[in-house]
Amino acid sequence: MKRIDVLRRLSRSDKWFLGGANRLLWAPPFPSYLDSPGFWDEAHYYNLELKPLFTWTLLDEDGSEIPLKFTGRTWNPSELRQTYQARLNGTKTTIKVVERKSMLPNDIAVSVISLEHKTSRPVRLHLVAWTVQEHAPSKNTSWLDDVAYRKGALFFKHSLRPSVSPRLEVACGLGISPAAHSHSINLSERTAVQPHWKLTPWAESFRRGRLPGDMKLAGADAEGLVYFALQRELVLRAGKSISVTIAFGASPAHEETQNNLAAALRQRDPIVLSRTSWNDHFDSVPAFECSDQYLTNYYWYRWYGLKLNTQIGTEGNYKRPFVCEGIGYFRAPISYSAQCHMLENRWMRDPGLARGSLSTFIDNQREDGGFRGYIDVNHYRQEMFYHANWGNALLQLDLNHPSSDYLESVYEGLAKYAAYFDRERDEEVSGLYDIDNHYETGQEYMHRYVAVDPRADQDHWGDVFRLKGVDVTVYIYELKRALAAVADRIGKTDSAELWRMEAERIRTAVREKMWDSAQEMFFDVDPKTGKRTMVKAASCFYPYFTDIVDNSHRRGLTRHLLNPKEFWTPFPVPSSSLDDEFFSPLPEWKGKRMNCPWNGRVWPMTNSHIAEALAASALAFSDTRLRLRTAEFILKYVRMMFFRGNPELPNCFEHYNPVTGEPSRYRGIDDYQHSWVNDLLIKYVGGIRPEEFLVVVDPFPFNLEHLVLDNVIIRGRRLKVRIDGKRFTVWLDGKHHTESELGQPVSIQI
Repeated sequence: MKRIDVLRRLSRSDKWFLGGANRLLWAPPFPSYLDSPGFWDEAHYYNLELKPLFTWTLLDEDGSEIPLKFTGRTWNPSELRQTYQARLNGTKTTIKVVERKSMLPNDIAVSVISLEHKTSRPVRLHLVAWTVQEHAPSKNTSWLDDVAYRKGALFFKHSLRPSVSPRLEVACGLGISPAAHSHSINLSERTAVQPHWKLTPWAESFRRGRLPGDMKLAGADAEGLVYFALQRELVLRAGKSISVTIAFGASPAHEETQNNLAAALRQRDPIVLSRTSWNDHFDSVPAFECSDQYLTNYYWYRWYGLKLNTQIGTEGNYKRPFVCEGIGYFRAPISYSAQCHMLENRWMRDPGLARGSLSTFIDNQREDGGFRGYIDVNHYRQEMFYHANWGNALLQLDLNHPSSDYLESVYEGLAKYAAYFDRERDEEVSGLYDIDNHYETGQEYMHRYVAVDPRADQDHWGDVFRLKGVDVTVYIYELKRALAAVADRIGKTDSAELWRMEAERIRTAVREKMWDSAQEMFFDVDPKTGKRTMVKAASCFYPYFTDIVDNSHRRGLTRHLLNPKEFWTPFPVPSSSLDDEFFSPLPEWKGKRMNCPWNGRVWPMTNSHIAEALAASALAFSDTRLRLRTAEFILKYVRMMFFRGNPELPNCFEHYNPVTGEPSRYRGIDDYQHSWVNDLLIKYVGGIRPEEFLVVVDPFPFNLEHLVLDNVIIRGRRLKVRIDGKRFTVWLDGKHHTESELGQPVSIQI
């Protein structure tokens, strides 16, 4: 298969997020200064705002600012390229300015600025790289220490302490190459923190082509804004380009920051490091290309999003690599979405990232056995908890990268987690498990909760109500089945049998207590009455991706899920049925627009579950119609996540309108990794589905003219699938293995 230039494929002009898959990320959801040079809008170090990083200003020979006129922008995951035009004051001489920005893997934000003019005489300029940082030790929220100028760079330690959290020290540095000719550090009383030269102290103190070369950090008091600047004199000659690199680094220690800064500034073009890192990432996953541009572009866009939100994990509570749920507040390990990251990253050649997504929660497990819902680098949020399908994610990962050692390393933690649910979430010993508040499912503001408590939508965590949830119970069923399989693998045969018995008890309970034979649907149960709530939510279909269901439940899936008056909307599926009394396609709950309503919006997380429910039912019941519906659903799901239906503009927001497909742009949370998509594309579009002792190749009917899925690593073997119309061909370890027709699966012993 010809190598795909993924960076070129993902190139566009409406994005700006930059990340190096580590601690520092620049992804301001609502940037105010996107057209300005540098990185002025907020960055995040872990999940803490760090702002601004820096900007830069051009001055003429006399020290007057040369205004920059923004003229254009292009983006790909490795760099953001912005162009400007500058005109020398009082002349017709114009300078072409190109700034290329990137976030390197070692937490360095870098700008490479190229300047060029075409007049005959040389032009003398000054480029000043500068930043301003909040210094308010009395507020105990943001303050600076260890401010210094050494080896041509500026350094400071920034202590961040939002709210009542412990402070986090960030060692920061600002450097320039070629080396600076002058510098300045200046404490100031507060003014607007904007990237405008006229607001800086040096608008008046820049003299004779130099900054003052001083460090002023005291005054009547020691609080306010600290301005940092580095100046470099430049001479532009006709027809020749000059390049300047500015770099801002952040790490836990000055030595690391200084070394990383120096390494970046030594490079002729440090953005090559970013490009190489991204290309290496795309080379580490299966190659995918097909005749449907929506599927192909979304596949690669998804791998971009996963890397963008990755952290390496070497500090505090973070000991292993993991994927964050998203940008900003979501830039942390969050238990509800970790299952998604395991399912998608299991297709990488190296299973370390997928394994780290589970192990991070076991590393930080609560004493009572529950998993923390949200893990900060240096403290815990005591009440937060989210439900997740850990068991299925673990078994799926092991199918690709089997390891008894890894299974043994997570077994005790998962067993304690199961014991927590038996002890704390099923006091009736019913085999059904409790939801205690509407936040912990990750599905707040919906009818299923107020059906058991009118005050269930109140804004707090803790023990607010009790509801036996279909989704939660299915997750624990899957967990106990997984624990049985793991126990067998690691030699705990007695425990394996007990886990199987417990799983069977849950399956029986779901069938007997949650299934309503008249409505032909599974429902949550009110533990106070033992009665089903009869509230139709998308989570009611979750048993269909397990073996809880049999042929007697089959009609219920098509009756409700495929019903346009309930869930089969133009962009399926709404989180609540259209005939629910609280349903709204708008992001409103009880008339108020909310951040995360689940009373009718389409959530990609739910859609991933529903896709599995449809596909599993199609396979279990050998149902050709359901295979077609599965393909139809996945196509609608993927195409929903493109702006204005443009195949060049993929997105991934929290939730969407089920009628129009409009995303929750008002939230600003794009590239949200709260679902799984590529796992679906590999298994059902490409048709590669690993099982315990073999791999089944069985593409669903997506009506593709062609598809190539290559470099799929399963148990150390490499598979390739090519679809041509109605036929497909399979290669194993580079050799032709077999051919077949769509609808006629192939099994390969691996």
